[in-house]
Amino acid sequence: MEAASRTTRIHALDGLRGVACVAVLLLHVAMMLELWGPDGPYPLIPGTPAVVVFFVLSGVVLSLAPLARIRAGETYDWLGYYPRRVVRLCIPLVAAVALGIVAGYVAWRMGSDGRSAMAVDFTAALPKVVHDILMQFDVLFFVSDDVQTLFGEPLVRVNSPVWSMGWELWFSLTLPLAVACLTRVRRDGAAATALLAGIFVSHWCGYFPLRMCLTFWLGVLLAKHAGELSRARLAPAAEIASLVALLAVAELAQAAQAGLLGTLDGLVVAVLATLMNGACVGLVALAMTDGLVRRALSVRPVRFLGTVSFSLYLTHSIVIGGVEALAPRLGMTNGFAQAALATVASLLFAVLFWRVVERPAIDLSHRI
Repeated sequence: MEAASRTTRIHALDGLRGVACVAVLLLHVAMMLELWGPDGPYPLIPGTPAVVVFFVLSGVVLSLAPLARIRAGETYDWLGYYPRRVVRLCIPLVAAVALGIVAGYVAWRMGSDGRSAMAVDFTAALPKVVHDILMQFDVLFFVSDDVQTLFGEPLVRVNSPVWSMGWELWFSLTLPLAVACLTRVRRDGAAATALLAGIFVSHWCGYFPLRMCLTFWLGVLLAKHAGELSRARLAPAAEIASLVALLAVAELAQAAQAGLLGTLDGLVVAVLATLMNGACVGLVALAMTDGLVRRALSVRPVRFLGTVSFSLYLTHSIVIGGVEALAPRLGMTNGFAQAALATVASLLFAVLFWRVVERPAIDLSHRI
């Protein structure tokens, strides 16, 4: 998260990012190791809502500093912001993709036919191999919704979670536009309704770039009210009820999109998916209020998860794939034992990646 000299860091948002990243980790552990068979109830693990939470959090955190400058009647240093942000994101991203290419090659040599092993056609002529490798680093234009690209082609990546980084980069580059537009809005409730309407249209028609971008903008709207939210306090019973309701909405939408509720009309599924986006915004807002949720997310172990969450997100798929390939060869055939090993190994490797790659990238971005 970008630190701002004129804003107080909201530690609960770090904690929320960590919790969301663990949700993604558990989803991929269960899916890649097929703990409940190939058709298990994996969509009920809230990995997709967790990514939506990431997007909302980025909208909040990145816009806090420029909004504070604008309120003070000052100009924000956008020319300084751009190189800082690109260095902060792209050094860990490039390192993670490079690790994924190496892991994919090793998996291919071991006879794997998984997605990461097939992402690069290592049997082709050298120019084609180089082309496939370079395409793995293209997250700015080779965007997807984790299922298919903008042109309807299947997504093929050596490190599948990297798909969301394209949207993080696009929002980071277009942040001045979002701030300029939303600071001029006087009726934020109407603006939020319009953004959710756009997200609904995106879910309904299938044009996913619209909802990806607008989700970040909802985070900017939240940042406009960060001071008010930090002073707001719900009664404990009301706060817990709100938390349960928001999580229930997200789970209901997940179940509907996965077809676990039977055959539903596309319009109904789009409505539920839009409500899920709204629920994720609500979870971020709840973490910003002065209450039980903020205090729970601000404890040191949870904040530490937030500190290494970016590294964990970028590398966990590689580690899980390694455990999947190596554990049976070492005599570990129990799926849940493999899952426990993959979870612990992913967390440990994330800490290593944070120390070796991400933290130096943060330090470099601060010096720019």
